[in-house]
Amino acid sequence: MFGYGTIKRRNTSRIKSIVIVNKPAIPYILPKTAKKPKMCFIVKYVLFIANVIFALAGLTLIGVGSAVLALASDALAVIPAGINAIPISVIVLGAIVFVISFFGCCGAIRENRCFLTTYAIIMLLLAAGKMYLAVVIFMAMDNIYVNVVEWLTKAFLNEDLREPFHAVEIAFRCCGTTGWQSYLGILPALPASCCNPDAEVCQPDNAFGGCNDIVGDFFATYGSATASILVVIIAVELIAMIVGLSLCNNVSNRRRATV
Repeated sequence: MFGYGTIKRRNTSRIKSIVIVNKPAIPYILPKTAKKPKMCFIVKYVLFIANVIFALAGLTLIGVGSAVLALASDALAVIPAGINAIPISVIVLGAIVFVISFFGCCGAIRENRCFLTTYAIIMLLLAAGKMYLAVVIFMAMDNIYVNVVEWLTKAFLNEDLREPFHAVEIAFRCCGTTGWQSYLGILPALPASCCNPDAEVCQPDNAFGGCNDIVGDFFATYGSATASILVVIIAVELIAMIVGLSLCNNVSNRRRATV
């Protein structure tokens, strides 16, 4: 009987020691598993919102480029071919940004590591390309007005480009290079493109202003708007690249923790 009571007390002490060892492990496991999903949730939706901004910026570039092609299609016929390609390049760039942003939204929601890494690399390459394009546009802005005056003057004095120049006058509602005085000694009367379509007779008192100022201001405004949009997109793309890599790292750590 005495020996049996001793064994019973030993078993009870063993049970108590097991309970004491297991209790401290509980509060260290729960907080770690609770913080990771919250962090991934924040990073994931920050990346999603950034890609929504990219998509809107891409649509804006497409709209600006399309507006230039629609309004200045006639003017593009009298300027160098290199300048003609700028609106088309802006439209193509906007389409690429929109498509990649769409897939970026899908990748952020699905939390795919391979896709997120590829997305970050593409964002870096696109940011570098747009940075180069923005620098080129800003450098060209210094001489844009002088170049426009040179192009329009050559087109105005070239009889083979007289019809395209009249189309420019209609599109931009302008007359000659510096005004109705430009046609003195060149044409016996002002062309109908120098005045409103509803004007019965086109005369100096109802003629438009010169095309040099109007067209030059248009290309200067278009260049500034495009370059400003590119700078905003570059900044957001760099942030999205960092957030994408952070989300990829969080996904990797969470998968290691579950193994």
